[in-house]
Amino acid sequence: MFRRILSVGCLIAAALSPACAFAAQKVIVGDTGAPSSIIGRTLAVFKEKAEQYSKGDLQVQVFSNSQLGTFGTMATQMKVNLVNVMFIQPDALGEQVSIVTANAWPFLFKDQDEMMAAWNGPGGKALIAEVEKRSGYRMIAPSWNVPRWVYTTRDAKGLDDLKGMKIRVPGTAIYVQQIKLLGLSPTPMNIAETFTAMQQRVVEGIEGAISDMAGYSIQDVAKSVVKTGHVLSPKAFLTFGKWVDTLTPANKEAFYKAAEEASKFYGDTTKAEEQDLIDKFKAKGIHFVEPGYTVDQMRTMVEPMKTLLPEVWTWAQKLAGKE
Repeated sequence: MFRRILSVGCLIAAALSPACAFAAQKVIVGDTGAPSSIIGRTLAVFKEKAEQYSKGDLQVQVFSNSQLGTFGTMATQMKVNLVNVMFIQPDALGEQVSIVTANAWPFLFKDQDEMMAAWNGPGGKALIAEVEKRSGYRMIAPSWNVPRWVYTTRDAKGLDDLKGMKIRVPGTAIYVQQIKLLGLSPTPMNIAETFTAMQQRVVEGIEGAISDMAGYSIQDVAKSVVKTGHVLSPKAFLTFGKWVDTLTPANKEAFYKAAEEASKFYGDTTKAEEQDLIDKFKAKGIHFVEPGYTVDQMRTMVEPMKTLLPEVWTWAQKLAGKE
């Protein structure tokens, strides 16, 4: 009880007493989706566990529904401690450091087991270390995740039916180039604006993981899902290394433990709910179709990316343990 009273006092006069070493540490978490989404629930687990394991010294505040801006904005705000944590695919940092988008190299992994082995192996550890060395951003606890497909307002029977369609993509070269080479028209925009954009035919589709699409209600505006599986990437807790290292040893341990458990929650929940989400999309009248091309054929289609993004390609190979 004394420690809790002391912590409150320290928030008012943190610099006045050595006792303020016990002051609670705010942890600002940003997200663009709803609290009810799988990511929203994952962040709730992170908050609960971080506060539990730190005995209240970490005070986690989660800001959902783009309250703190786009992912790019929040990544920039991490540098000045206005945002401390996001849970998102690593390529969300692509505007800050290009090699982090190696995680989104198309058709890099055959399945989730191969992806997780890569991220937990020497290639993944090397990429995580190099990204922090170049940019200061730290990736923690990569998770199991589902593949990215293309969701469209058209009645499509395969990839050929999407030729020239405007598809929302993240604003990084890795997505722009692969979607263009697959024959579509990539259109970068804030993901939180995509639902309205699809309603108004500003764009005719979006690519992404079904767990994210459900969080943005894409099932209410799409007609078809083309199961390209073009990217298989984890989510991870993204933060700024120098900020994490300011935490006390006990709170840093609590932070990491909470991130690991929340990431596992995301993977387990996504795995358990994937078929249920597919069934819910089908109940809305949405058709799931194959791309009409083999993975090898689609991999050949995106082959020019190796010369367009040579450094990212090199790191993709390192990540996959092929170099």
